[in-house]
Amino acid sequence: MEVKCYKLLSLDIWDTILRRKCHPDAIKVYTSREFYLYAKDYIKQDKRNLRELTRLRVDAEREIGTECKESGFDDEYNIKDVFRRWIRYACDKEYPNIDKLVEHLYESELNRELENIYLDPTIDSTIDSIRHEKLVCISDFYTDKFFLQKLIDSVGMRNKIEEIFCSCDYKLNKRSGRLFEIAEKECNVCSNEHIHIGDNAYSDVEVPKRLGIDAIHYLPDDEHKKRKERESEFVSDLKDSLRYKDFPLKSDRDISLFFYGFIADIMESCIEKKLKKIYFFTREGEFYKEIFGTISVFYDKEVVPKSYILEVSRLSTFVASLREFTLDEMMRLWNQYSIQSMSAMFKSLAMDLGNVKKFLDLYSIDPDEVLTYPWTLEPVQRLFADEEFKNLMEAHIADKRDRLLEYCAGKDLVVESDEDIAIVDIGWRGTIQDNLCYLFRNTMIYGYYVGLIQFLNKQPENSCKYGYLDKCSFARALLTISTPFEMICNSPNGSTVDYEKNDAGIMVAIRNNEKSEDDIFFSYTKKLQEKILSDCNKLGKYCYENFIVSEDVRNYAYEALRNFIYYPDRDTVNSYFNLTHNEEFGVGAYVDKRTVFRPVLMFLALISKNKRQEFKDFLRNTTWPQGYLTKYRLYPLIKVYNNILEKYY
Repeated sequence: MEVKCYKLLSLDIWDTILRRKCHPDAIKVYTSREFYLYAKDYIKQDKRNLRELTRLRVDAEREIGTECKESGFDDEYNIKDVFRRWIRYACDKEYPNIDKLVEHLYESELNRELENIYLDPTIDSTIDSIRHEKLVCISDFYTDKFFLQKLIDSVGMRNKIEEIFCSCDYKLNKRSGRLFEIAEKECNVCSNEHIHIGDNAYSDVEVPKRLGIDAIHYLPDDEHKKRKERESEFVSDLKDSLRYKDFPLKSDRDISLFFYGFIADIMESCIEKKLKKIYFFTREGEFYKEIFGTISVFYDKEVVPKSYILEVSRLSTFVASLREFTLDEMMRLWNQYSIQSMSAMFKSLAMDLGNVKKFLDLYSIDPDEVLTYPWTLEPVQRLFADEEFKNLMEAHIADKRDRLLEYCAGKDLVVESDEDIAIVDIGWRGTIQDNLCYLFRNTMIYGYYVGLIQFLNKQPENSCKYGYLDKCSFARALLTISTPFEMICNSPNGSTVDYEKNDAGIMVAIRNNEKSEDDIFFSYTKKLQEKILSDCNKLGKYCYENFIVSEDVRNYAYEALRNFIYYPDRDTVNSYFNLTHNEEFGVGAYVDKRTVFRPVLMFLALISKNKRQEFKDFLRNTTWPQGYLTKYRLYPLIKVYNNILEKYY
């Protein structure tokens, strides 16, 4: 019996020629991620969830399809038209250069498809088993044939497929049968000369047979089984972002969640703003940079900013940033430290007291006397009016400025640049950022912080600051207890106090080590940071695979920090209360966290209102009341204190 030779053999594309390593909807969610990353600040708050964003895209597809059908075509749509409407629906303000974003999303979706497709292992032999003259593809899909052609070319089918008929190009589909009719007309064949192969029982088999076309239902057992397994693993919707399969942490209140959420939020913001450089300030920034590097592998390396450590401190940047040496300019310091000795002031200016002693003696100023509102006092006013003193200080300022600028130049941060940059620090007023803004006036500096408190100085025009805790309802309460968090973010090697050239002639930072801080770091903090880094890597993978963005993690991150502060473990507490902290800037001294329990005061607080207030003040002065109560196992009082704290703040 002679085997029939068909003039036309047509193939479905998806799950016939091409197979995906993932659920088809996963590709759309990936594209939602790109949209989110590139337009985060423009997207409506309630749409900053990748699955919610994807649902909005599907709504746009459905609307355009309906409009197309009402115009006499089938319910088809073009991906670029969908993207335009999707962007308009998702954003609460007009996105600038929408066409550029549409093209980016188009290319992103193409690249994601290319990463996730492979050639069906048996389709070649199936094609070869059917005698035919011409081989084409007929596909119901929302991209044009050029998009599909690139996919088919990538799996080695470039020379086999003569033409692609895509529903997107004709606004007609296989489901109605009209796309088959288009293909036959353009190929000049009749239905009885045509055979079609595809996986869909209706559009690839029933419809063509109804039109007189021979059809083969293509469902190879192995590949079909794999497809079902892959697609069953995809969760189309889940309100709780930390309840997907294989959540890597033991608890959704693990402090690692806070660090991941904080750094992921920074990453996303930098990508959205298209920033190319990000600087992490010592000391806490050294740890943040490690986390940044750990999670950066889950983002497109082309858009991740280059990261640097910038060894700076309030002490090393303040004096260098002074525009002139006047009482008005010194208000940048005195607005924060309005009660201060001259000795503390000169420490903040990195000036050796011996170099100015004769001027202090001349105006009868005791360097160790604590002064209230120094700028209002006549001896201080006379000191600042002394030309010899001013010349000395301005030469000192110029030297410090030159040193700092040369150091920064070695970190690819130069005065002449007008490139926008990001900086990262723990908080709390962003004083170092202010100082740098005065030095790098052409550079827009975006500052990212754990938290921010009220600014006491006028903000430079080239400064923009974000606090991760800004959206946290109990942020004020948390920010009253910041020092234990600072401890776990710490790094060894001390604070930066100055800059000098090394033997190779390179300007490097001089750092002032404090042994007790380093001891705590190596005995406690280092191990905790290693755990957090490992957790953040796992969380990065988990979030990437489950389409979770920083906005989904935010509330969990807040609760994790709240849990760390309000209900601490004893290892953390014991480390904290053996700590001393260098506060040379402003205070001009070391702050000792070690405390002594006062059981008598606690007992008296139970029977005396005045003593209760004294006990409250005592707890507050420990800088970590919950930690103090944990240290002495006064657990029933912790909940009471937490309730009072949140009620007050």
